[in-house]
Amino acid sequence: MSRVDGLAGGSPAAISLDRLDDAQCAVVQWPAEASGVVVGAPGSGKTSTLLSRVRVLVASGVDPDDLLVLTPTRPAATALRDPLALAVERATSGALARSLASFAFHLVRGAEVRRGAEPPQLLTGGDEDQIIRDLLDGDALDEAEGVSRWPEWLGPAIRATRGFRGDLRAFLAECTDLGVDSAALVRLAEEHELPVWASLASFADEYRAVRASMRGAHRDAADLAREAVSVLGEARRERDLLGRFSSLRCVLVDDAQELTAGGIDLLRACRDLGIGVVAFGDPDVGSGAFRGATPENFARLARELGATAALGEPHRGTPEHIDLVRQVAARIGAAGVVAHRRAPVGAAPTGAVRTYLLRSPAEEADAIARLLRERHVLDGVPWSQCAVIAHDSRQVATLEAELAAREVPARSSGPGLALGVQRPVRDLVALVELGMRDPDGWAADAVTDALLGTFGGLDPIELRRLRTALRHDELSAGGSRTASELLVSGVRFPLELETVDTREGRRAARLGETLAALRAQTQAKATAHELLWTAWERSALARVWREASRGHGPLAEQADRDLDAIVALFQAAKRFTEREPDGEAAVFLRSVLDSDVAEDRIEQPAVTETVRVLTPAAAAGTAFDTVIVAGVQDGVWPNTRLRGGLLETWRLADAVQQPDLPVSGMLDRRRAAMHDELRLFVRAISRANARLVVTAVDDDDTGPSVLFEMLPTPEPAAAIPEHPLSLRGLVARHRRALTVPRVPPADRAHAAGQLALLAAAGVAGAAPDEWYGVAAPTSTAPLRDLTREDVRVSPSRLHALEECELDWVIADLGGDRGGTTAGIGTIIHAALETAASISESDLWAVVDERWGELVFDAVWRERAERARARELVRRLATYLRRFDDAGGRLIGAERHFEVPIPLDDAAEHRAVLSGDIDRVELTPSGEVVIVDLKTGKNEPQTDAKVADNPQLAAYQLAFSSGAIEPVAGLAPGGAKLLVLRPTAATKEYAEPLQKPFDDAQRADFVSRVQRAVGVMRGTSFAAPYEVHCRDEFSYGLCRIHTVSAVSAS
Repeated sequence: MSRVDGLAGGSPAAISLDRLDDAQCAVVQWPAEASGVVVGAPGSGKTSTLLSRVRVLVASGVDPDDLLVLTPTRPAATALRDPLALAVERATSGALARSLASFAFHLVRGAEVRRGAEPPQLLTGGDEDQIIRDLLDGDALDEAEGVSRWPEWLGPAIRATRGFRGDLRAFLAECTDLGVDSAALVRLAEEHELPVWASLASFADEYRAVRASMRGAHRDAADLAREAVSVLGEARRERDLLGRFSSLRCVLVDDAQELTAGGIDLLRACRDLGIGVVAFGDPDVGSGAFRGATPENFARLARELGATAALGEPHRGTPEHIDLVRQVAARIGAAGVVAHRRAPVGAAPTGAVRTYLLRSPAEEADAIARLLRERHVLDGVPWSQCAVIAHDSRQVATLEAELAAREVPARSSGPGLALGVQRPVRDLVALVELGMRDPDGWAADAVTDALLGTFGGLDPIELRRLRTALRHDELSAGGSRTASELLVSGVRFPLELETVDTREGRRAARLGETLAALRAQTQAKATAHELLWTAWERSALARVWREASRGHGPLAEQADRDLDAIVALFQAAKRFTEREPDGEAAVFLRSVLDSDVAEDRIEQPAVTETVRVLTPAAAAGTAFDTVIVAGVQDGVWPNTRLRGGLLETWRLADAVQQPDLPVSGMLDRRRAAMHDELRLFVRAISRANARLVVTAVDDDDTGPSVLFEMLPTPEPAAAIPEHPLSLRGLVARHRRALTVPRVPPADRAHAAGQLALLAAAGVAGAAPDEWYGVAAPTSTAPLRDLTREDVRVSPSRLHALEECELDWVIADLGGDRGGTTAGIGTIIHAALETAASISESDLWAVVDERWGELVFDAVWRERAERARARELVRRLATYLRRFDDAGGRLIGAERHFEVPIPLDDAAEHRAVLSGDIDRVELTPSGEVVIVDLKTGKNEPQTDAKVADNPQLAAYQLAFSSGAIEPVAGLAPGGAKLLVLRPTAATKEYAEPLQKPFDDAQRADFVSRVQRAVGVMRGTSFAAPYEVHCRDEFSYGLCRIHTVSAVSAS
């Protein structure tokens, strides 16, 4: 059929409908006031038929303002507005497409304004979650005092969880949808022997009371739908109550399978008012069962509206796609309308549907990125015609980040993440909270977090430099404050940081000035919006992020996301200020950090050339050339976990609408859950026009879903090519060709030429100036120059040099940042040297006094290390007491020594072996024993393992050379380690002894020192890759400098 003549109303208009089939044309010709349901499989043209019907109605004389298109969600309505504007080809007084909630809101608002009442305000999901959280916190306090409305099995720990709040919100919305008030809920609780429903009735009363007491007449979406039904009922007597909708003649609904019971009642009220209602949908792709949008609702809508038309001819996808969709849909239970289903015809495989099993999540992300790039680069498909669909929002967030990291432009759709979990928001709110506090209560951790956060701008290395500089100045001035105390003081009083004239010092001072400004505003009772704006404006990040977002690649996309998050935060702050003009800023800031619910997106992101990353629910009404359904794992898709079981939400609808039916058993509920998951899968796989790919991971921890049984045989991971199709990968490939020795000269020359072209085009990483490791050395002079100074050899570092020269030189050049374990050892050494006595209490007093010098990542770590240090001190005191009781005598502690080492050449300066000895002891038998204290976990504990220990050997050399003056002429007793952490649980400590040297051993050790000096004087340093650098348990600094090259895919 190509023309529609003789339209309703006698119009002679004739409109070309060449692209519609007979079933679609039949629906288009229905009269304007006709009502009915149009059901069709995915791709059968439901939305196209809706748009054509609008075009035909307007051409037949229906005023566009008398038409309205409703959708279940705001994004779906936004997507239809432009096509509708093209269909009517004239200006209208308002948007022709609205979400059902928007329609209900305008109905209620118009009626309230005409009555002279306060206009309603929509309660956002985040606001609703915060009210529920506050009420539950109050319940926990009441329960602590012995008063509780909840059953004993539903304790405070369960009620404090995010999952419980989500179930509670769903239950309250279901009650509103079904028109169940508190009294009815109490009655149902008694009839069905469900005491928890009585508790929920009490909670619902308090929740509504709190909402009613808020400034502004707040409603949630379910309340609005219920009130809109009442407004439409009153409009039978007073049509003007509908305002701009008073002349409404025809309502068309897209994706009607997503309507809840409240939405069905709203459409029925429209129909009862004489408005024609035509609903388009497919119960086989419904995604809202968890919120009450069940297939039974769609069947009920069909009964309410009367006529039913089925669209049977598919217009989207290849025959292979269509067959797969029909095959999966056939597995779904026949709930309600099934007139649109068709049997598979057995289409021949053409490669339009492919599946892959990958060996890891990272490999899956690599494969998805590769497939998308192939489609875009090789087949010319725009990025915007590609989509990745995953089961839930957590997978979507992960995939979006993974694709961005692989240079695939991607953007997720849907509610996104809660504000408080997005780093720029969290850091900005935390900064404002810190500025609002009394500085006397500032914790060092909070100040550190602010400096390392988005708006402090320091990285861990810069923070360490700042702490070191502050500590150095403090010690130079004779002070004793710790680095943490100095950091807090410097941020509190920025003038103190003027002595640190470095980038990090200036940034910390600027942060301190921002905190001072926030503190002044807080005292002036500034609003949350004003405080946030001060912190944001002073950060000067707006221009930086805006410029970054205009570029390309992962950094640009991250800047874009960060700006979106900040804008959403300011919108939320503005709403809070409008709703609660006298509300405290601290309340809003804490609610942002505590909320687990994403803020509603009023503005949709601009359409750009990016890959859409969606959940099946967000994919409603979309179609793409290429669709990749990712993460189809066992236990993930299908996810047959039963929802609403804690509060028995699933029983509420049947208890109200079908009270005589028996309660569904567990098997029936799981079968229904499986069918819901199949509906999500049908929606996902039916979005593709030309290419469908399904992926999953198959490894030791997880495997593919049972849904793969309905799909083509998976292709092996090895079938995916390795060659890059991204600029970054191309640069990596050519750079690798220049560095691998086995590459032929011709290929190397080609790679060099390609890199030159890429560099000229400004591709990052192509120019040699941007490469690491190719710059000229800053110096070719030897590390130790005997023409300028002595070479000083430390006994404690001699072993490190012999083990790995590269590790030693990195530490010598400042690469070793130390750690908590080393810090504890230093303090215990100081206690051994300076304690007033050998008693445990005096030793611990020294450790306790200097404990504040240590920095810990967390409070629990500090407690654990403090307990460990206390145990080390106890063991040390035990050794000292036993030594004293045995008649031993301490000759000296922390004795410094220097021993000249002869060298073969005639250098101007000399080599010197120098160090400090922890203890020099005289045994009861008159022998001198040199003791080196060890507090580490992996120290040698037997005589055999210290026989050639260079540190003990150095001490023996010092003794035999006469460098330890108080013991000259006494008999040597060797050198030993005092290990305070032996592996044997029954030993307090270990004392591995190195026996006294003879002349041969002395000469051998001097030769070792001479060889070490030769290394120190050199310009190159060996890395024993296999035996040390590659060892995961050596904890060497050399490991990161010897990582093998990694190629890009």
